[in-house]
Amino acid sequence: MTKHWKIGTAAERRPAVVHVAVVDAMTDFCEALRGRQSLAEALAQLVRSVGAECGMIVRSLADGTQQRVAMHDERRGAPVRPLVLSYGEGQFGDAFRRASAGSLWLGSSAEGDGALADWQGARRMKEFVALVLSAGPSARDHVELHFRQDLMPELQAAIEAVLPMLARSWANRQSGIVTRAIAGHRNRADVAAGRPILSEANPMHLSRAEFRVCLLLSRGLSVEGASAELGLARSTVRSHLRSIYSKTGTSSLAELVLRLMEDASPEPQIELRRA
Repeated sequence: MTKHWKIGTAAERRPAVVHVAVVDAMTDFCEALRGRQSLAEALAQLVRSVGAECGMIVRSLADGTQQRVAMHDERRGAPVRPLVLSYGEGQFGDAFRRASAGSLWLGSSAEGDGALADWQGARRMKEFVALVLSAGPSARDHVELHFRQDLMPELQAAIEAVLPMLARSWANRQSGIVTRAIAGHRNRADVAAGRPILSEANPMHLSRAEFRVCLLLSRGLSVEGASAELGLARSTVRSHLRSIYSKTGTSSLAELVLRLMEDASPEPQIELRRA
């Protein structure tokens, strides 16, 4: 039988030594849900804070469709088997489809369908954790984390202690933030298929200001340089960057610049005017 831990009231939870890094990452995650940074950035911080190697946020629909909301892999680009699939339902079966928000599920507690074990063997992983953010009749959202080592009890307790806060923040997230993140992954597939971010077709649906920021970054300017060129405050440019990350499926400035530099198409003739 699958074991899982449902988080109840504070009195029902056993005392936990909460890791400061875990609390900080959860706080950043909650900030991302207010639109102050991308979900991909927040997920990356969460993955690192708990010592995982990779993870993803997944939305599962009632018809069985699964959509990636955000994904992060510390070994992206290395010669390893990449994380591309969600393993929650395959590992926990029907019980996971009835999961409640705020519950934690350990992959080692269930035999699963073999897909997770096969991937873990290829990546030399040992543990898998699913954190359920929301559950309803039409959709379920959860975070999947993959570890190279066993999950220490203290770390599990720390995650359990802050998971209710995370689930509440998810329920009160900024409208449309998940839809935009999902669209970002689709746009990223467009880039992989040979559609550069800065092509004249504008496949990422960047606004005029966002397009200009990307264009200046592709020319080697820093955020400060782009701010000066456009006559905008750095905070405004960084706000544009958060939207760009979501639309392009990138998770950081370094990743965005790398993607822009990889674009081999001729630079479009766009007139830059100060705001």
